[in-house]
Amino acid sequence: MKDTHFICPICKKELLREENTLKCENSHSFDISSSGYVNLLNPGKKNNSRAGDSKEMIRARTSFLNSGYYGKIKDTLCDIVRAKSGGLIADAGCGEGYYTGNIAKACPDSYVIGIDMSKYGAEHGAKTARREGVTNLSYIVSSIFDIPLTDNSTSTVINMFAPVACSEFARIMKKGGALIVGVAGKSHLDGLKRVLYSDVYDNEESTDEYDGFKFIECKNLKYEAKIVGNDTIKNLFTMTPYYFRTSLDDKKKLDGVEELSTHIEVNFYIYEKI
Repeated sequence: MKDTHFICPICKKELLREENTLKCENSHSFDISSSGYVNLLNPGKKNNSRAGDSKEMIRARTSFLNSGYYGKIKDTLCDIVRAKSGGLIADAGCGEGYYTGNIAKACPDSYVIGIDMSKYGAEHGAKTARREGVTNLSYIVSSIFDIPLTDNSTSTVINMFAPVACSEFARIMKKGGALIVGVAGKSHLDGLKRVLYSDVYDNEESTDEYDGFKFIECKNLKYEAKIVGNDTIKNLFTMTPYYFRTSLDDKKKLDGVEELSTHIEVNFYIYEKI
């Protein structure tokens, strides 16, 4: 882990590395885990066992994403970031680090920091980076609404399928930096919804405005996928918001489904820090 632009979540002073610890001038210290991530979640929330994705959810996300069905999303995002990047990149709400790690590999001259509330996600991402020899990458456990990075330090912020903490993003970003927000497009996972629900509606699409940012453009990615295997289909379902909104009876509709045809559609909204 590189001691780059981290600040103490308690007193907001700069954190510097001393062996396997990050420490500020007020002697607040945070150990770097054996797997390589550091927990910089505000201490008042550190013992919240429900913070972020559970171990089971991280396992499901990892299994599905490694199957390659979202590979075009990953490739499109890497292309966008590569054209914008340089300096420090923050992946806000990085989950298990699927996009984070690939961005680090696509942008070797940049340094990437994955930020997520889930210690299981940060641990998985850090272990994967170590196993693959990716050195321009760190993971921290933190809320994206209280990011432990210095003001005006970040050149690019990525926000994939996660809440947008625009005031924090504006604080940590340099003027002219790029904010890339990835959200579900109109027909995203329509095939999955048709299995689960009797009434299926398109996802709403809108170009949001954020204080401190200027909208530049939207890049749309849409393709069809045939997802094979009941475990893979259920892993996809588990990593969506529908998992929390669907009744037990409707969840059972996925039992025995071995093949699912669906659209995958993502809108990448690109903003500039002003």
